[in-house]
Amino acid sequence: MKRIIIITVIMIITVIVNPSTALGVVNPQSGSAAVTATVPDRGRPDTPVLISPGNNAVISTAAPAFIFNPSLGDRPVSHYQLWLDGAKNTDHIPQSYSTITAQALAALTPGSHTWMIKAIAANGSDRDSAIWSFSIDTTAPLILVNEVAGQPFQGAVSFSTADRYPLISGQSEAGAMLSISFNNETVSTQIGADRLFNLKPKTALLPGRYTVSISASDQAGNSTSLPSFYLNIISGGGLITIPLPSPLPDLSFTVPVIIPLSLPQIITAIPFQPECTCSWLPWLIIILLIIYIIISKRRR
Repeated sequence: MKRIIIITVIMIITVIVNPSTALGVVNPQSGSAAVTATVPDRGRPDTPVLISPGNNAVISTAAPAFIFNPSLGDRPVSHYQLWLDGAKNTDHIPQSYSTITAQALAALTPGSHTWMIKAIAANGSDRDSAIWSFSIDTTAPLILVNEVAGQPFQGAVSFSTADRYPLISGQSEAGAMLSISFNNETVSTQIGADRLFNLKPKTALLPGRYTVSISASDQAGNSTSLPSFYLNIISGGGLITIPLPSPLPDLSFTVPVIIPLSLPQIITAIPFQPECTCSWLPWLIIILLIIYIIISKRRR
C-alpha cells in the first residue's frame, strides 16, 4: 500500500513539472494569429487655383464673383471656404468638378482687398490657395476742361478760333483713358500722374462748325462724358506768311508840295523799254503810286 502511494505522488510531480512529457506529447504544436491596425489618412488635398478677380485687378463692383478651379487630386474634398482680408467669409462651398463661383456674405467697401480659397478634405486636412489682391473703384473719373483754343472754358457752349489745330487742356483721373472727338475725328491719351491733358486734332480742321465731345474711362471701367460743345473754325486760319527781305531797301524820298501831273502823265514820262529788266522798276512804280495818292488827297 505504501508503494502505491509513492508511485502516485511521483506521477503528480511529473505532470506539474513537465506536463507534455507526462501526457506523452513528443512534438509540441505551434500557431500564428493575424493582427490588423487602421492608420488614419492625413493626406492633404490639391491646391485650388484662383481665376477671378485677377491678382492686382481693379474692379468697379462691390459684389464681385470669386471664381476658382477645384482640387481634383486623390484626396476627396468635402467643401471650400472663401477667405477675405485674412478672415473666413463664406463656408461650406460645395465641391464640384468644374469651375466654382462663390460670393461674399456682404458688399465690400471701396479700396484694396485680398482673397484666397481653402480646400477642406474629407479626412479633415486642408490646403490653401495663393493669396491675390484686388481693388474696388466705384467712382467715375472727373473731367475738368481749363481752356479751348486759348479761351477759358467756364462752361461755355460755343467757341470760335482761326487756329486749325485748336488745343484743349484740362485735368482728369490719373491712369484714365481720355478721348476728344471733333465730329468724326477722335484723339486719345492716357492721363499721367500729374492728371493733366493737352490734346489737339491730328489733322488741320477745315473752316466750319464742329461738335466736340470729351469722355474718360478709368481702369475699373467707370466712365464719364461731358456735355458736348461747339467749336467754330473761322476763315483766316493757316494763312501763308511771306517774309520780307532783310534788311529792307531804303524807300525814303521827298514828296513835292505840288506836282501838276496826273498818274497817266507820270507813267507816260517813264522811259519804258521792252527790253528793260531793271530790278528797281517795281519799287519805282510803288513809289509813284504813293506820290499820286498823296497828291490826290491834297487836291481835295
